Amino acid sequence: MTSEAEKGKVEISIFNRFVVAAGLNCQAVEKQSPKDGKPDLKCLIDGKITFFELTEACSEDLAKALANEENLGNNTTSRIRDYTSETYTRKINKRYAVNAPINLLIYNVGRTILSDDVLIENIRAIANKNKGQFSKVWYFGQQVIEI
Repeated sequence: MTSEAEKGKVEISIFNRFVVAAGLNCQAVEKQSPKDGKPDLKCLIDGKITFFELTEACSEDLAKALANEENLGNNTTSRIRDYTSETYTRKINKRYAVNAPINLLIYNVGRTILSDDVLIENIRAIANKNKGQFSKVWYFGQQVIEI
């Protein structure tokens, strides 16, 4: 398991790549403490404070199998599920202790078994009914999509 500081560095790195790909005007970004009930990142975008919660589009089974390469050849990989829709549902049910807008950024670094198109459609089907506290939901894989 990675430390919160290491996780923060990864999140900021992914977020910075997202900002460039999305063409957002981000003047500042800082990691927030999950203990305070805040989303992952606090940003200044177009002069306004906006928070971002980040989550990876990831099959936990695939991530575990990739971490333990000896599992790649046995029947463990045949039981792989994709958890992105479940993760999205958990995120929209979470409550954050901030008053500024919150965006959800779902990013894909290749640890999922479904294509971006399938993941986006699965998330869109839920997001059309419920975005929770999020003012915007973004998907960042091969391209940037606002869902």
